[in-house]
Amino acid sequence: MGSGDRPPHTGKTHGIGTGCNRTMKRTLAFRPERCLMCLSCVLACQLKAVGVEDPRDLLPAAKAPRRLSMTFVEGTPWAECCRHCLRAPCVEACINGSLVRDEENSAVLHHAETCVGCGSCQLACPFNALSRDEKKECMVKCNLCLEDQPPQCVLACQTGALALSRGDGYAQEKKRNYAKEMTGDRGNG
Repeated sequence: MGSGDRPPHTGKTHGIGTGCNRTMKRTLAFRPERCLMCLSCVLACQLKAVGVEDPRDLLPAAKAPRRLSMTFVEGTPWAECCRHCLRAPCVEACINGSLVRDEENSAVLHHAETCVGCGSCQLACPFNALSRDEKKECMVKCNLCLEDQPPQCVLACQTGALALSRGDGYAQEKKRNYAKEMTGDRGNG
């Protein structure tokens, strides 16, 4: 690797929508150090996706496909959700154009009515952000709750681990924090 070359992407970015997409107008930022793994965000996302308000009404829809899930990566909480990448591998892999970039807000949107559920997008996504709806025989993914301000997962997160971000604000904050960490500046004076 030459001195000007970048190292390969490891997938260890914490910004949902950041890192691979610098033109995103609306993005989710995930701060793992604030996450308690309470799964309130996942519950809120499922309630919205299924179209019910009472969590008990989710029981019949328990097998509903996920748009957001939480896991651990090397002992750290991690949100598995669409990053709305600038060069989205899922869009490139979609065989019939069901995944498209919305020109207004740069989000990667899924059109279920044209999706054949082949799963090529799921295989192409490095973030495990798509899942299959077995009943509808199509794929599903996060659409950033474009009709809501902010998304339901953000509203449900009481610790601020998930936050709505605009542009590169979150990426800039991460860079500043990393620089402080590398120089030993912990804000002690």
